[in-house]
Amino acid sequence: MKPADEFKKIAGDIKLLDKTEEREMYSHDIGDVPAIMTKTFFEIQPDFVVQPKNAEEIKKVLVFANDRKIPVIPRGAASWGFGGVIPTNAGIVIDLSPFRKILYLNKAQKTVTVEAGARWSDIDIMAKKEGLCLMTYPSSKFSTVAGWIATGGYGINSFRYGHLVQQIVSMTVILPSGETKKMTPTDPEFMYFVSTEGEFGIITEVNLKLRDVPEASYPHLYYFTSDKAAFTFIESLVEIRKAEALNPNALRFLDENHLSNINELMHSAVFKKKPGVLVEFGSTEDDQKFLGAIAKTGDIDEAPRYVASYLWNERLFGMKTKRLGPTILASESMIPIARTADFIGKAKKLGSSFGVEIFIDCYILDEKTVLIMTNFLCDSRKLKYYINLPLTMMLTKTAVSMGAEPYGLGIWNAAFINYLYSEDKKRVLIAYKAKVDPNNIMNPGKFFGIKSKGMNIPALVFHPAIFNLSMKIMIMLSPLIGKIATMLMGEDKKVDSLDFELTTHACAKCGNCIAVCPAYLVTKNEEMTAKGKIALAKKLIEGREVTQEEAENAFMCMHCRACEEICQTNLELMMLWDALEKRMEGKIGRPEEKISEFLKKVDDNKEYWEMVERNN
Repeated sequence: MKPADEFKKIAGDIKLLDKTEEREMYSHDIGDVPAIMTKTFFEIQPDFVVQPKNAEEIKKVLVFANDRKIPVIPRGAASWGFGGVIPTNAGIVIDLSPFRKILYLNKAQKTVTVEAGARWSDIDIMAKKEGLCLMTYPSSKFSTVAGWIATGGYGINSFRYGHLVQQIVSMTVILPSGETKKMTPTDPEFMYFVSTEGEFGIITEVNLKLRDVPEASYPHLYYFTSDKAAFTFIESLVEIRKAEALNPNALRFLDENHLSNINELMHSAVFKKKPGVLVEFGSTEDDQKFLGAIAKTGDIDEAPRYVASYLWNERLFGMKTKRLGPTILASESMIPIARTADFIGKAKKLGSSFGVEIFIDCYILDEKTVLIMTNFLCDSRKLKYYINLPLTMMLTKTAVSMGAEPYGLGIWNAAFINYLYSEDKKRVLIAYKAKVDPNNIMNPGKFFGIKSKGMNIPALVFHPAIFNLSMKIMIMLSPLIGKIATMLMGEDKKVDSLDFELTTHACAKCGNCIAVCPAYLVTKNEEMTAKGKIALAKKLIEGREVTQEEAENAFMCMHCRACEEICQTNLELMMLWDALEKRMEGKIGRPEEKISEFLKKVDDNKEYWEMVERNN
C-alpha cells in the first residue's frame, strides 16, 4: 500500500495532496536545475503533501513518519534556491505556507506573534496600522517567517539591527518525536533551529520584536570609479559609524553591471555605468549627522535623490533582472569586507572565461562582513546551461578560499559544510540530530551530507574532499573550459522581449504571487496561483499531458492583477493568463459552472475579506 493511502486512514481532517500534478509543484524551489540532474540523483517527488491547520496535525504526521521511517520535508514559500525543500528520497512534504495567521500584535510591548507560514509583508502591513514595522526582513518579503529563520536571517536593515535572532523573543518548535518546546534565545537548544534548514524539527510559532515606523526614508546613492574605491568608502563609513554614532539602516553595494541591467529594464540611463553604494537612514537627525560627517571626506559623486529613492524602493525586487536572462544563477556567501573587492575581481574574471557577465549585489552586515550575491544571466533551455551550472559552485569555492562562508547549504552547497562549521561544531550538531531525530526523518539526504539513488554512488560527487578538489581543478582550467564552451555554444545574450514561452522561463518562482493570491488563500492549491499556471504553460510548451483538472484550474482566477503587481520580474501575467485560458478553452471548453462555484467560494471566505481589509 502506498504511504498516502496508509496515511489517509488516520488523517482525519488533515488536507492531503497526492495527485501527480500536485506533487510536481512540491518537487522544486526557485532554482532552475534541469530535471535530468535532479532525477538522476534523487527521488524529488514527495509521496504526498500535507497542509496542517494546527500543531496537533503536524504531530500526527510525525508519528506516522517515525513509525514507517519516511522522510519529512518542512516547506514554506520555497523562495530559496539551494534545494533545502527538495525531497531527496520522496517522503512527506509538510507545507507550512498556508499556516500563516498573525495571532497577536502587542502594541505596548512592540511584539507580534505569528504562525510559521506568516509572510513578512502581511506582518508589516498590519503592524504599520499600529505605528510599528519590521526591524529586518529578507529581500523576498513574501517569504515565510519560519523559512527565513531556518535558512538565513540576514537581509535588509541587518546593518543596524543585526541578525534575525536578535529580534526573536521566543519560538515554538515541534521535535521529530512530536514533543513541543517553546524556547527563547537564551535556551541552550535555541540555535539548533536557526539556519539549520529543518534538520532538527519544525518551527510552528514565533514571537518577534517590532520597531516604531521611522519618520521618513533618506536614501543616498554614491558612485565610484572602481569596486575597490567603493569598498574603501564602505570601510570608511563603518569607521565613521563607530566614531560619530551614525545609525544607517542599510548599507548596500551594487556594481556597474547590476546598475546597467536596471537601466536596460527601464529602457533609460537613470544610473551611471559605475559601481554604487546605497545608504539609507530613517530620521532627519541621522541623515543630517551623516551628511555632516560625509562632507569631511571630500567630494563624492552623488546621484540625484530621486534615483537613490527609486533604488531603495526596488530593494524587494532583486530578481527583476531575470527577465533579461531568462534564467539567473547565483552564488551567495558571507565574506570579509576587506576581501570583497578582490573577490569581485576574481569572480568577474571567472565569469568572462565562460562568456557570462557577472553582476554583484551586496548588503553590508556589520563592521567586518558582507553578504554578497554573485549573479549571472543565462538560458536554462540551452545546452550551455550545463556548463554554466558548475560556475555557481566555482564562484562559491573562490569565495570560501578567500575567507567566506556559504550562506546556507541545502543540497547544492552541502559540499561546503566544512567552511561553515568546524569539526567540533559538526560533532555537536550530529550528536543533537541523533538525540532528537534517531530515525533521521527530518529533511534527510542534504545539509550534513548528500544521499542519492544508485547505492549513493552519484552522491560521491558532493563529498567535500572530492567536490572541493574538482572545483579547484575546474577553476584552474576555467580559461580553457570556458573558451571551448563559448566557442562551441556561443556567449549568453540578453533577452530584449518576452514571448509566451520566454515568460514561463523568466518567472522567478519566488512565491510572491502565492502570498497575495485570493485563489490560493481560499483553496490552498498552488496550481491556481501564477506560479502554478506558469508550470502548466511550461507543460503545454513541452507537449506533456495535461489533466482535465489541471486545465480547469487555469480558470480559477479572480483576475485581480495582484500577482502581476507583485511579480519580481514584472511579467505581463494578465496577457499570459488570457492566452493560457484560450488554449485550455480550445482543449476542454470553458468550465462555467466550476468558475461560478469558485467565485462564490471566494466571496464566502472570511480569510479573503480579511486580506482585502488588511491590504487597504
